[in-house]
Amino acid sequence: MAVERQASTLPPAQPAYIFRGHTSQIHSVQIVHKNTRLVTGDADGCVVCWKLESKRPVAVWRAHDAAILGTAEWGVDRVITHGRDNTLRIWQMRATDEGRLSTILPAEGLSTHRPKPWLLHSVPVNTLNFCAFSMCHVPAAFNIQRNSNNASGQGSTPAGVSDSILVAVPSRDDKKIEVYRFPDESLVCVVPRVETTDTGMVMAVKLTHHQPTNGFMVIAGYEGGFTAVHYLDFHSPSTAQASPQSSPVFAHTLYLSQPHTQPILSLDTSPDAELYFTSSADAIIAAHCMPEVPLNIRSYRSSSTVAKEYRSTGVSLNAEDPPQDPLVLSTLSLSASNAAGHHTEAASTAHLQASLGFQDASDAARTVGVEGANPAGKATTTKTGTTSTKADTPPPGSSTSLLPFNISVSSDPVASPPLTFSKKPIAPLPSAGAAKSPQPSVLSSQLSSGATNSSSRSAPPPIPQLSIQPPFKTANTKHAGQQSLCVRSDGRIMVTAGWDGRVRVYSTKTLKELAVLKWHKEGVYAAAFGGFLNEELMKSSGNESSRTAGQIAVNNRGGVADIVEQTKVIGLGKLQQQREQQIQAKHWVVAGAKDGKVSLWEVF
Repeated sequence: MAVERQASTLPPAQPAYIFRGHTSQIHSVQIVHKNTRLVTGDADGCVVCWKLESKRPVAVWRAHDAAILGTAEWGVDRVITHGRDNTLRIWQMRATDEGRLSTILPAEGLSTHRPKPWLLHSVPVNTLNFCAFSMCHVPAAFNIQRNSNNASGQGSTPAGVSDSILVAVPSRDDKKIEVYRFPDESLVCVVPRVETTDTGMVMAVKLTHHQPTNGFMVIAGYEGGFTAVHYLDFHSPSTAQASPQSSPVFAHTLYLSQPHTQPILSLDTSPDAELYFTSSADAIIAAHCMPEVPLNIRSYRSSSTVAKEYRSTGVSLNAEDPPQDPLVLSTLSLSASNAAGHHTEAASTAHLQASLGFQDASDAARTVGVEGANPAGKATTTKTGTTSTKADTPPPGSSTSLLPFNISVSSDPVASPPLTFSKKPIAPLPSAGAAKSPQPSVLSSQLSSGATNSSSRSAPPPIPQLSIQPPFKTANTKHAGQQSLCVRSDGRIMVTAGWDGRVRVYSTKTLKELAVLKWHKEGVYAAAFGGFLNEELMKSSGNESSRTAGQIAVNNRGGVADIVEQTKVIGLGKLQQQREQQIQAKHWVVAGAKDGKVSLWEVF
């Protein structure tokens, strides 16, 4: 009781600092460069880079003609901005460039001319649904060969990470997602819409690396309160290294849930990518387990992909949808190859029998139960007792399919009608009083005796049908309208920005509310954590900042070698390094609100 009484008498938390200078609402806040810089973006398209040690701006420019939706850092010298003017831009922001950029804040004049950083990339994207982009570094195994003269390839990256990134943005079809690769600006994948239900348009997206399969997961939040996880199959690292256009990347939807009744506003993943969390316009915060990738994911192709291949080979389907069974898909793929002239029909039949695990055609006929299936050149007994032998090549128009529909392949696809499919009932099994089935040959009997050996192969099981699954855990916070959900780099806590002007901190383990930060009088639109750094990262950052400070001081003096001034610069650099290390060691939370102010908080 004494502890509870003491806690209730503590004064409310106060922000460590308030950044002023924007004239419109804040839509994006990010602490970058190892807790040494703060990047903020407002509704006028202005971006301000603040120095956390001095709390002063070091770069101010108008990055877009409309509101900023999101910002991120790429390495140590590039900044990504996403605006509502339908553009995604990547700027070069080196430490030596800060001296030539403007420090005039937007509050001092929006029409004032300000030099801009060097623009490296500008890509048109969709921004009609207020959904910000998501960025993910590409592992070194997926690094692609590019032109060495590409200026955007400069810059340092962490060990084990290539210089390429993937960026996910909403597609022009607002229910789809596009994934781009930079610096080559190539579109590598379009995540399709969820076919089983109407999810509404995409409202939030998160792109993360899946370490067990070395693939990528695209997590999406939709207008209807749905969330889905899509797996991007890059086939293999060697395929991705070949060229940006070497092979298409297919997206497979692995998880679908509807934990919210209102549109999802934000989502984020844990550092180990085993959980992800969603918040929406309702009062629910939900935790979801990342789905496991099926072992046969790379052998699966969607029905739409198969249909496109058939159309390219002149094959048509009478049914509304192509078959979903992998066995049917493999059979149709072989038939399409025959129509294109790549294989003979005898080779296709033999390959199909081997893939189904049958010893010969008679074994397949007995197992599947299809009439008319007979190996070429084998003797068969008819109902009248006569014996007939079929030729090695079946006559045109005949059917040798082992499936319950007829497949007709023409040797000349131009002169003959297209391939058609018609339903054919499976022949019923013979009853006890029926005539005896034809006796197999001696070779077939010897092969069938060893049918139980381990050499028989079976097709991989199909991927289960997508269904709406419950989330791992939910919590009713009783506070509607929480957005900009962000998980700290240690994975212990997460923060949300509330429409009621509150910044709330939750436990990622229990989803319980741990702290409420109240200072803004209007709604908070953006919130983020600083990095959880160790001593080694802070020392490396301090050494880089001290070297940069010495270079800037010498450049400002025009290269004059003055021993006394250099000693002063070195001394000031050490003091600045100590202050920056103190700033880096703290656990920061930053929030931007509708009033144009940005609050900086220190949390546990």
